[in-house]
Amino acid sequence: MEKERFARQLWISFGIIVGSIAIAAGMLAFFSGNIFAQADAIVSDRATVRSKTDALANLAQLESEAPQAAQYQSAIDQLLPDQYGLVTFTQWIAQLGAKYDVTANAAFQGSVIPSAGTVPGIAQFSFSAEGSPENIAAFLDGMNTKSTGFLVTLTSFSVTGSGSNENMTGQGTLFFR
Repeated sequence: MEKERFARQLWISFGIIVGSIAIAAGMLAFFSGNIFAQADAIVSDRATVRSKTDALANLAQLESEAPQAAQYQSAIDQLLPDQYGLVTFTQWIAQLGAKYDVTANAAFQGSVIPSAGTVPGIAQFSFSAEGSPENIAAFLDGMNTKSTGFLVTLTSFSVTGSGSNENMTGQGTLFFR
């Protein structure tokens, strides 16, 4: 009888110990998962705060450089005409051609895409020029790289020659603010 009672108490004690270990393991798993979740949330919050701090620092730097940027705005305004300034572009091409002893003319093609924010507007144009090969080359250099008042890029052109004169036709893009 004593043996049975001792065995029963041993099994009950052993069950209580195993149950306590199981409950402790479950609680530990629950709390560690909760702690990891909270740690992840803290790391995420700190990353958000850091990115916002960096953005604020960038904004402060940009604001401190605003007076310097204003100086360049006038230069940009001289480089890019407004949309109404495009009216004189065809005359400018003819005058530029005359400067390099080239007969030149231009015409706008397609629609004008207005500027949007900091992206300049664009207008497509075609041009033709006639003159000596040297003068045509100087005219293209003057139009594409040394121009003042208009910013253009040439998208395509073709040249045909007839003796000492060449005929050139081409297309390009004109930028405006």
